[in-house]
Amino acid sequence: MSEDTTEIHRAVMDGNIMTLKGLLAENPSLALLKDQDSRTPLHWACSFQRLDMVEILLNPSDIVGVKDIVGSTNNSVQSPHQQKALIDIDDLADESGWTPLHIASSVGNLQIVKALIEHKPTPDVNQQTTTGQTCLHYAVSKNHFDVTDYLIKECKASTRIKDKKGQYPLHRAAAVGSLRMCKTLIEDGKSPLSVKDIYGFTPLHHALAEGHGDVAIYLVKAGADYNAEDNEGKTPYEDSLNDKVKRYFKRQMEEEGYDI
Repeated sequence: MSEDTTEIHRAVMDGNIMTLKGLLAENPSLALLKDQDSRTPLHWACSFQRLDMVEILLNPSDIVGVKDIVGSTNNSVQSPHQQKALIDIDDLADESGWTPLHIASSVGNLQIVKALIEHKPTPDVNQQTTTGQTCLHYAVSKNHFDVTDYLIKECKASTRIKDKKGQYPLHRAAAVGSLRMCKTLIEDGKSPLSVKDIYGFTPLHHALAEGHGDVAIYLVKAGADYNAEDNEGKTPYEDSLNDKVKRYFKRQMEEEGYDI
């Protein structure tokens, strides 16, 4: 790792915006440098939820003084340090395939997610990490409803992309027990209801296995197959967390007119 890389990454981690501006004013291309984890300063600005730094790192050549240097004369030859740094978020994936947008979605900062989405070129909300997960997978897993809602409704993020475990975002929403996210994924995102992951678990299996009876009932009413069997031949009811969850689910199912 070069000294420049260390210095600019440390400036972001420490929240030292003046140092960050100074480094970029001298060399805008530092915004593209990666650390030993293949992460750029923008990754860390998203991780530490520094919107001010994110905005600077998305347009590093706009730092006061840089334009004056680059555009001082039409006939001057620009040095590599004076070249404008073009930021394509999709190209900034680290060694695990995480882009800054994956990080922003995972930490749940809607302002930063919007800043990244509004950047040109527009990043791909459906880009997958090495484990197959999209921004939507991460937002849902961490129960960030506002980000999930924005990704689906405004960014048209797909609810039909499986990760390496064969799971859609709906599997995650059911597992964390978020009724609001399940509704958004199904009613706005048109997510399939009864797709099985590599364990044979449908979202309904996950809901009951984690003890979320209210989510399970909603899924059934939305059309989920409550007789689907996992890889061991068990139905969602049989995979329930405990007897209390089983009793609740069975009672509610009977009240809704279902026979299990």
